[in-house]
Amino acid sequence: MARKRNPVAIAAGRLILAIQRECGKLISDDDAVSGEKVLYRAHTLLQASQSSSVTSLLDGRTVIEYLDTDWVRAHPTVAPSIDAFVEALSARESN
Repeated sequence: MARKRNPVAIAAGRLILAIQRECGKLISDDDAVSGEKVLYRAHTLLQASQSSSVTSLLDGRTVIEYLDTDWVRAHPTVAPSIDAFVEALSARESN
């Protein structure tokens, strides 16, 4: 039986893929370490989305702040995935 994932978890999965694509392009060791940290945090967002605890995980921070503002700013191609995640989260919270 296939498992059914909620829209927030789906958006988190897509965010992870976008970050992985960016990590594949990284050249410097420092940026690679930062990318791994951001990827780990995105996985934590996915886990939290499956138990509906994203809001408590963020603890008042934005998703960008939680991931790493400087890294996200340096890798703007992940922005649409972050936006989609935030939209899915907002839609769930408004229900």
